[in-house]
Amino acid sequence: MVRERIPVYVVTGFLGSGKSTLLSRWLKEAPFCNAALIVNEIGEVGIDHATLGFSGDASMLLADACVCCSGLPALNEALEQLFWARLHRSVARFEMVVIETTGLADPGPLVAALSLNAFVKERYRIAGTFTTIAANNAIDTLARESVARAQLQGADAVIVTKTDLVDAEELVLAEAKLRDAYPGARIAHSAHASFGLHDALALLAQPAPRAESTFALPFSRLRAHDAVTHFLAIDEASDIDTLHTHVLDIQKQYGESLLRLKGLVRMKDRDSIAIVQFARGDARAQITYASMKADEVKSGLTLIVKANAMR
Repeated sequence: MVRERIPVYVVTGFLGSGKSTLLSRWLKEAPFCNAALIVNEIGEVGIDHATLGFSGDASMLLADACVCCSGLPALNEALEQLFWARLHRSVARFEMVVIETTGLADPGPLVAALSLNAFVKERYRIAGTFTTIAANNAIDTLARESVARAQLQGADAVIVTKTDLVDAEELVLAEAKLRDAYPGARIAHSAHASFGLHDALALLAQPAPRAESTFALPFSRLRAHDAVTHFLAIDEASDIDTLHTHVLDIQKQYGESLLRLKGLVRMKDRDSIAIVQFARGDARAQITYASMKADEVKSGLTLIVKANAMR
């Protein structure tokens, strides 16, 4: 008897491209609302896993390791654990698995590793990879970041996010650059995470633009990333304005070397937690309040910075 393998969807995209915001919407829609979720984050404190709003009980966080580098055994182990938990009904029966990678992950080695692990290969199959890229810095990201180019090369569907932050001419230029670099790529647009899961799966189902999958990548592509993480502990911030000022000081200190900043910070004025998000290209950090207990989080900011800036 041929065992029906569990489909695996990979969601990737460079730092700050809006993949977590988009995935947060998708996880509330069928069929992803019945999925198991694996979130990979670089940095000792993961906030994407805490802020996705996923209500299912089959979820795992792989923190402080990039799965395309040192975290591949942990990913295979997570998939094995999920399979046995599903079989023994210790978690609700999920119909698929969704993996959100860190923004520094090249999906090629990740997918190749899944196909080489005998247990995982027999029980799971790659159903597709979505890659996000932010419209407001797409051209700059393509020019500067080899990881972003690798993510797009390995994509089954490309979603240009944050289209509300650019005018029509800028969007046309960005898409033209993408189509020139990746001829025949399936490309869609999303503003304010408006691109729904139904449309995303329909995009994925369009005829494949390439005869062969670009996921069959050799392990020689595994390499150290040209970025480092640093956790800046903050016991508490007095108010939002003070926190914004602190983030602005960090932006000035690192300049273009600051790729990403995110974290959970205790707020004295509200006795609550603030979620802080900033990516290169943003004019200002996004700070919102989170519905979680202040004593349950490690308060501070994770900085992802070009390696030469930390020397």
